[in-house]
Amino acid sequence: VSVPVAPSPVPPPGLAKRMKKSKQPLQVTKDLGRWKPADDLLLINAVLQTNDLSSVHLGVKFSCRFNLREIQERWYALLYDPIISKLACQAMRQLHPEAIAAIQSKVLFSRAEEQLLTKVGSSSQPTLDTFQELLHKHPDVFYPSRTAKALQLHWQLMKQYYLLDDQT
Repeated sequence: VSVPVAPSPVPPPGLAKRMKKSKQPLQVTKDLGRWKPADDLLLINAVLQTNDLSSVHLGVKFSCRFNLREIQERWYALLYDPIISKLACQAMRQLHPEAIAAIQSKVLFSRAEEQLLTKVGSSSQPTLDTFQELLHKHPDVFYPSRTAKALQLHWQLMKQYYLLDDQT
């Protein structure tokens, strides 16, 4: 897979020397301290769910405020930079299981998950059993750590914003 690279503009002669000094080995390494292992895990899971870095930028709350470019750079570094990828994986492996569970509960809902939730009628009063049944019927669609309670809460949000199929 090749990553498109935007052509860099040619700097004026006076700036060339300054730019060479500021471009240290890897631009991503300066942000190494800002990206926490929890952020990396959240980024990976969110991108795997949505397949969209813009959605991740808009919908995920990281430990720091990252702009879209920083999120893209980190994602590409995790994918293609063996050193950063190795360091990030080691750090993520050291996360406590409870921290991992908390991170996984924050993962964005995919379009397929929301599509299934829109089928639950707005006029019905679905119970946790309704959402548990949805989880059992579609284990391949829902993120593995989703609970019936999480589905119910997300469904309620969708209902509040008139996003269900039977709402106008």
